[in-house]
Amino acid sequence: MNTQNPAPVVVIGAGIVGACSAAYLQRDAREVLLIDHGEPGMGASFGNGGIFSASSIVPVAMPGTLAKVPRWLLDPEGPLAIRWSYLPRLVPWLLRFAAASAPARVEAQARALRALLKDSAAHYAPLLRDAGAEALVRKQGMLYLYASEAAWRGDARAMDLRRRNGILIEDLERRTLAEREPDLGAAVTHARFIPDNGFTTNPLRLVQSLAQQLAARGARIAQERVLGFESNGQRITAVRTDRGRHPASAVVLAAGAWSKPLAAQLGDRVPLDTERGYHVIVKAPEKTLRAPAIFVDASFGITPMETGLRLAGTVELGGLEAPANWARTDAMLNHGRRILPGLLARHDESRLSRWLGFRPSLPDSLPVIGPSSRYRNAYYAFGHGHMGMCGAPLTGKLISELIAGKNPSIDISPFSARRF
Repeated sequence: MNTQNPAPVVVIGAGIVGACSAAYLQRDAREVLLIDHGEPGMGASFGNGGIFSASSIVPVAMPGTLAKVPRWLLDPEGPLAIRWSYLPRLVPWLLRFAAASAPARVEAQARALRALLKDSAAHYAPLLRDAGAEALVRKQGMLYLYASEAAWRGDARAMDLRRRNGILIEDLERRTLAEREPDLGAAVTHARFIPDNGFTTNPLRLVQSLAQQLAARGARIAQERVLGFESNGQRITAVRTDRGRHPASAVVLAAGAWSKPLAAQLGDRVPLDTERGYHVIVKAPEKTLRAPAIFVDASFGITPMETGLRLAGTVELGGLEAPANWARTDAMLNHGRRILPGLLARHDESRLSRWLGFRPSLPDSLPVIGPSSRYRNAYYAFGHGHMGMCGAPLTGKLISELIAGKNPSIDISPFSARRF
């Protein structure tokens, strides 16, 4: 371990991004303190779709997206919902979202995301090997499923964007799809397959495995709430929490949806908001999938996991405080039964597990990765939105490179906090 700096690098946030950042720092011989107000992996990492989607380079704000919003909002089972009481606070974010949908910006954002995501498996490999967690990850590709001609044609622009960025996509005939996924019903009329994607069978256990390996190699893990920082000139010297202070040689802010106020203390006002996402798990389903899929008509993912078949996704804009709207999970379950007839032969609430979590979302769909504008030893690694599982390992490697004074593996300028 590094003896020149006795104070550790303090990583704030113990989700998949924070865990990967801490793991790469530890591999680079850094002392690490990992702090989170909850246990490792219990935030967004707990309930996400678990898909390692190197194809997730399509920004949420695309040309034509805004025109679809009224129809989505009028559909109680649609992919988007807004808590209207939150709308006044959301307006600045929505204006930036609209600006980000300009075609030239979409192309640039997609290129930046491709650089971040394309070699995810290679960047995960040493971390999974160290943690003995290879069995939690499978590379079986991913399906895009469509139940209407309109959804199939409407997704063409996004698929073309992927193809222009080097992503291999196969259009599947119905017979081939039936051979791959025999439980799918006749409602699914079209499908595409992306062979380079993968998934984890348990996102929580994946983060826990990384955290356990960190601790086994000497990292400290603290369950505390970060309140602020102490500084001397252009350097952070300590992190203050609800339980005291921790000296720091450097700070990495990877607190997901809770990063905004801490980033402001570090010198950057970032338009971070939250996309509230839901999941429902069907335990011991009568029908299932062999590989993960996105049901494009309703914009949610379906992933076979250790705990059952997880239906996860949709977007609800409403901040961190509003109570859950479990009708969002009912909508996904209804769609799931439509495309997997017999998924739950008899409704039994004891076989269902429901969850609400918070994606850290920026209006241009790009995370913030890089140095603070004010402090020379403070770094950002948050805002990964829908691609945290896939973007985490390279983000962690980039943070380790920056703290070591090395040139980052990719151009990180598109992810700068100063872009806003």
